[in-house]
Amino acid sequence: MRILSFLCVSVLLSAFAVQAADARAAEPDSTTVAADSSGTVPQRDAFDLLREYVLHRRVEPEVTGTLRTGLSWTVLPTLSYNPVYGFSFGANVSGAGRRGAESYRFSQLSVAANYSTTGQFQAQVRGDLFSPSGDYLLKADCRYLDTKRSTWGLGRISSEQQEYPMEFKLLRAYATIFRRTSGPVFLGLGYHYDEFADIIDQRAEQGEATPFTIYSGGAPSRTVASGISVNVLGDTRDNLVNPSAGYYLSVSFRDYLTSAGSDDNWQEMWGEMRLYPHLPSGSPNVLAFWLYTWLSFGDAPYLNLPSNGWDTYGRGARGYLQGRIRGANQIYFETEYRWPITRDGLWGAVAFINATLTTDSETGIFSRSNPGGGVGLRIKFNKHTNTNLAIDYGWGQAESHGAFLGMTEVF
Repeated sequence: MRILSFLCVSVLLSAFAVQAADARAAEPDSTTVAADSSGTVPQRDAFDLLREYVLHRRVEPEVTGTLRTGLSWTVLPTLSYNPVYGFSFGANVSGAGRRGAESYRFSQLSVAANYSTTGQFQAQVRGDLFSPSGDYLLKADCRYLDTKRSTWGLGRISSEQQEYPMEFKLLRAYATIFRRTSGPVFLGLGYHYDEFADIIDQRAEQGEATPFTIYSGGAPSRTVASGISVNVLGDTRDNLVNPSAGYYLSVSFRDYLTSAGSDDNWQEMWGEMRLYPHLPSGSPNVLAFWLYTWLSFGDAPYLNLPSNGWDTYGRGARGYLQGRIRGANQIYFETEYRWPITRDGLWGAVAFINATLTTDSETGIFSRSNPGGGVGLRIKFNKHTNTNLAIDYGWGQAESHGAFLGMTEVF
């Protein structure tokens, strides 16, 4: 089954090859953009700073390839920090842009790998690729993790909870193909595979009964979830890496089946909404909203249960360690205010608050939320694709806090 790790990569490369002959980039004007109601100013990014103060000439972040994918490519080493895995060093190849002269939809693709100071390895391929016509969409999320992640049991954060260090390897292969039906509405079919292998519950190995062993009825060293999904998607966002207008609506129902290789029969539903109104109206300031509902039905593996920070891009619940809040069902809400500090777009800032609601493991009823919040700085990395370097610091309950770095907006 490990050959599935190459599934998404193969599909992505095939999509590029089929569309390569006709794809054309349709990038936004990088010379001037509307700064406010009074006019426009030249936009700047990090590579303009290199030109002005170091190189005295502009070096574009894009790397031109032989395939004309319609995406602007950036290849660069990465240095990031997350409270779960510490500092990590690696490389990232990311593409963003419009594919096809008649398509207004932005596509994005990221291929990354890194190794952390705590000895953890991560490799990921994730993307949203529209066909040049805009009628088809491929969403992919493939990853391999060799990691150490603690869990704290089920339910909201409480004073009784304890930390349970765990280690595991994760092989994930998600791929969904959508077809546009009317306007911005897409219908899709997908396949989802998760394999958690070499699971080590450190406290269970010392003879303790832990939340993982109690829930699982033992200490399995491997769990597999394999199934299909039906999906509905509505997407009018102007830019996938840094939305400033439009909305995103998504519903996915996933059926994991023993006949497809899953350990048990169980189901999962994901519903999501994102909105990007401007406040004040007509200004570049965005008051963004993100809401998702993540429900499980049946005997879902413990590590597959809804958990904060395990959304597609691992950006939810800033202020908390990934996996800090876990349960059979979760509702998550976040709002973030984004504004430019300088009119040339080089510097920006955000302030955000969030809340995670989780069902109680005994009653099955949603309990009080665990709130979080924080602030962040934005540095324009690539003005052609409006990509920002995001540096955030968040706080949560029970002394939770930490820094978070990324190359796209959180949502």
